[in-house]
Amino acid sequence: MLETGDFGHVLLHIVVLFTVALIVVRLMGNRTVGQLSPFDFVIMVGIGDIIVSASMDKGLTLLSGIEGLFTLLLLQQILSYVSLKNVTLRKWVEGTPVTLIQDGKILRENFVKTHFNYDDLRQELHKLGMEMTDLQDIKLARLESCGVFSIIKTAEKEPLTRKDLETYISDIYKNPLTPLGQEWVKMEQFMSDVRELTEYVKNNKGLK
Repeated sequence: MLETGDFGHVLLHIVVLFTVALIVVRLMGNRTVGQLSPFDFVIMVGIGDIIVSASMDKGLTLLSGIEGLFTLLLLQQILSYVSLKNVTLRKWVEGTPVTLIQDGKILRENFVKTHFNYDDLRQELHKLGMEMTDLQDIKLARLESCGVFSIIKTAEKEPLTRKDLETYISDIYKNPLTPLGQEWVKMEQFMSDVRELTEYVKNNKGLK
């Protein structure tokens, strides 16, 4: 049972180490606190272990815990920098994405390799508002190195964006000789005639 002095000792260590840990995590960047890669996961577990050990173990000083946290920060920074320069190391540290579905077909061998089953697939599809019957709409589905399931739909099933609409209208203007372009020219002429007729009616209304 903790005595009053011990409780104050633990509380002080937790507050200080938590503050230092928060600073360290912020220095590591937003990516660390998002979806964790294997390396990031080990770092975060190490931070938690240091906080608990340095807070509860009387044999460890507060300075030892702070040194441990900044050592993890240094290790993370060094490996992140080296990984940028070395593709092989980056793949080993961060892992590589695995393709699960390609052109609407399930790659069963990759399901086995990643221990990803059909129930997992169904759950991930439901998160995206899809069903197992919608597999033909998927061009590519991968399990990313951070554990996130991501998909790319076929061009026919991708949602229409503002840029797509702007490009579509721009193509009509640039190609007035196409059937669609000719229809658009007729529509513009019709709208112009309507405006002229409206102006004519307004201007001659007071003559009656």
